Amino acid sequence: MSSKILFAQESKGWRRRSEIGQKGSQPQNVGPEFRGLPDRTLITLVLSLVGFGLMAVYSSSAPEALSSYQDSTVFLRRQAMACVAGLFVMFTLSRFDYRRLRKWAWPFAICSLGLLTLTMIPGLAVSAKGSSRWLAVGPVQFQPSELCKIACIILMASGLSKYFWWHRQVFTRMAITMLIAAIIVKQPDLGTALMVLGTLLTLLYVSGTNSLLIVSSLLAGGWLVWQHILRTPYQMARIQSWLNPYLAPQKEGWNIIQSQLAIGSGGLWGAGFGRSLQKLYYLPVQHADFIFAVIAEEFGLLGCTVLLSLFGLFAYYGFKAALESRTLFGRLLAIGITSSVALQALVNVMVTTGLLPVTGITLPFVSYGGSSLVITLGMVGILLSVSRDRGQLEDDEFELAEVPRKS
Repeated sequence: MSSKILFAQESKGWRRRSEIGQKGSQPQNVGPEFRGLPDRTLITLVLSLVGFGLMAVYSSSAPEALSSYQDSTVFLRRQAMACVAGLFVMFTLSRFDYRRLRKWAWPFAICSLGLLTLTMIPGLAVSAKGSSRWLAVGPVQFQPSELCKIACIILMASGLSKYFWWHRQVFTRMAITMLIAAIIVKQPDLGTALMVLGTLLTLLYVSGTNSLLIVSSLLAGGWLVWQHILRTPYQMARIQSWLNPYLAPQKEGWNIIQSQLAIGSGGLWGAGFGRSLQKLYYLPVQHADFIFAVIAEEFGLLGCTVLLSLFGLFAYYGFKAALESRTLFGRLLAIGITSSVALQALVNVMVTTGLLPVTGITLPFVSYGGSSLVITLGMVGILLSVSRDRGQLEDDEFELAEVPRKS
């Protein structure tokens, strides 16, 4: 999706019209109501993905839940409660005027950054498997990094809808986003940090940022990531095991080998629901990071095709909602949310199939994880709010009067 087609020419003409409006008579500062209902196709796709996820979480987690808690439904019930909370957030935000999020962009980003910083303080963060990614509020644990994903999208969309990419305000917002990514790397969680930076580059690209700057940023970022990997033994071991998992089949290569065995065992039709063998203490984190492998084993190529088609349709209708939005802020917001979810799904599937090194990225809507599911559904709620506000960008006099884009 080219920035030149989406925004470059449109935003320049939009700036000229706003300057004329400032010199002449100002339109009345009265915003029109939403012009339609939320995109029902998007709602159907999300509900289908969530339902598929609940089924997959139950099947993949039942043996571990039975062994650890003597109850095969423990993880399913936790995920179902998060699902109910997330759907409530989604439908609430879908009725909320997304344009009001612009004034909350900075407070939300600072709050998210503060919560993320708390994970670096010993004694406050909840650690698991060598990472300090969670904070606990009573019996509830959540990942501030998940909250930072949407906070960065709102912050950047707000800035890029007001200013061109070379403005100091945009560079300030980019600095905050990169600071958030740096803290996430320290948790350590390189995969989530790369997701945040990937969404940042997507928003910069579609807003008309110089392509040379984008390419330079990718090269510089790739070099920095490689230097970080060289200084981190366990991540270097992941790279080596990705290139040849059979160098250490009982250690670093174990995850990829077991995942590929599960996928290959599924064949065309799969072994049937609940009949996966790899989930029986062979495949690690089978209900989270590697849940796609269990799905492939139980539902085969056909089930994987259906699941990937749902994600593909979600991306299509998400970008469609962006193109139909009446405001530049709405377009950027919808593109940021859609690309974030689609990119995360793509990376998870590529990791599971061995096309990328292990990153610890979950499958949106499907993998086990309460905070991830609630935040992702909240992001979809904002996307649905954008989908209600359909129309032509040039007819949006309220948007022109409210926030003229500045160079």
